Amino acid sequence: MANQMSNFFCFFALLVIVFAVQFIQIDGECSKLVGNCETSDCNKLCNFKARGVGVINASCSSLHLCTCTFDRPPPGGPTPPCDFVLGLCTNSCNYDCCDKKCKGSFPNTGSGTCIQVWGRDLCMCSYTR
Repeated sequence: MANQMSNFFCFFALLVIVFAVQFIQIDGECSKLVGNCETSDCNKLCNFKARGVGVINASCSSLHLCTCTFDRPPPGGPTPPCDFVLGLCTNSCNYDCCDKKCKGSFPNTGSGTCIQVWGRDLCMCSYTR
């Protein structure tokens, strides 16, 4: 009987741990569009924008957009603090399409919108971590 109680306790403890881990909010990587690679040094921009967080990557896209990836959201930024470009907004994929794409990647916190930056109509996905 004691052995059955011990097995039950182990199973119950494991079950509690699994459920608890699912509800813990973990800060994860956070991407941020910070500039135009044609006019600025992307690495310098990312290090300047870091403000106490680690820079994991600084990259320029085919659209010449500088995107920084941080180890967590940088402090003091707008809410939501993370964003990335999903592509161009076009006649066939405008606001609704952009928002749907973003919500597909971040169903709980994602919000997509078309913005015009550096002479391009971009589908910007904003999210929180």
